[in-house]
Amino acid sequence: MLTGVTNFRDFGGYPTGDGRSVRTGVLFRCGHLAGATQADIEKLTALGLSVIVDLRREPERERQPTGGWADRCRTIRSDLLGGDDPWWTFLRVSDLSVGSIRRHLLDFYRGLPFDPSYVDLFSRFFEALATTTGPLLVHCTGGKDRTGVVVALTHRLLGVHPDDTLADYLLTNRVWQFDHHGAAVASGIAAVIGRTPVEAAVRAVMEVEAGYLAAGFDAIEAQCGSLDAYFEDTLSVTRAAREAIALRLIGHP
Repeated sequence: MLTGVTNFRDFGGYPTGDGRSVRTGVLFRCGHLAGATQADIEKLTALGLSVIVDLRREPERERQPTGGWADRCRTIRSDLLGGDDPWWTFLRVSDLSVGSIRRHLLDFYRGLPFDPSYVDLFSRFFEALATTTGPLLVHCTGGKDRTGVVVALTHRLLGVHPDDTLADYLLTNRVWQFDHHGAAVASGIAAVIGRTPVEAAVRAVMEVEAGYLAAGFDAIEAQCGSLDAYFEDTLSVTRAAREAIALRLIGHP
C-alpha cells in the first residue's frame, strides 16, 4: 500500500474469543514514516488518523523525522527515551554474529515490558485506545519489535487467540522482506558502526521469531503473575478502560 514506509498494515480483523472480531480500519502499524512519499502521505491522510504513537527514542526521531504532514494528529512520544540507543550501542561492540543478535533481542524482549520509558508509552497508547475515536497508527523504526510487542498486547487485551497474535507478529517476515530491504538495512548499519554485517546477520536483525515474543510474555507472567495483572498494575489499564477499548474496537457478532 505504501512505497516509502515499510511494514505497514492494519492489525485489526482477527476473531476474538466471544465470536466477534477486531474492527478493521482503525488500528495500523508500521516502521518509521520519514521516507513517506507524497502518494504515501495522501494515503495516510485519507485514513483519517487521529493519533500517532511513536515508540522511538529522541535520537531516532531526530535522525528520521516524521514530517509536518502528521502535525494535525495527536502524537504520543516519550522524551524519557533520551541518550544513546541501546541497539546501536550493542551493534558497535558486537561481533555481529547471528547468535549475539538473537541473544540481545531475547534480552530486549524480556526487559521491554518493564522499562519505565516503555511502560509510560504503552500506558498512554492504551489510554488513547480507550478515549479517542479516530484511527490510530503505532510505529517504531522497523515496526517489528517495540511495535510488535504493543500490538500483541492489544490483541491479547481484546481476546484475540495467542495463535492469531503470533501470526500477526510473524507477518513482519513477509512484509519486510530481506530481498527487498536487506541492502538498505545493511548499509544503514554500516553507516553508523563502520562495519558491514554479513547477510545472515542482516536477516537476524530484520526478522522476528516466535521465541522473542514468547520471552516477553514469559517475563510478564513471571513478574506479574498474569497478563491481566500486568495490564492493571504495571500499565494502569483499568477494567473501565478495557471495557471502553473493547466497546470501540470489537465489532458485533
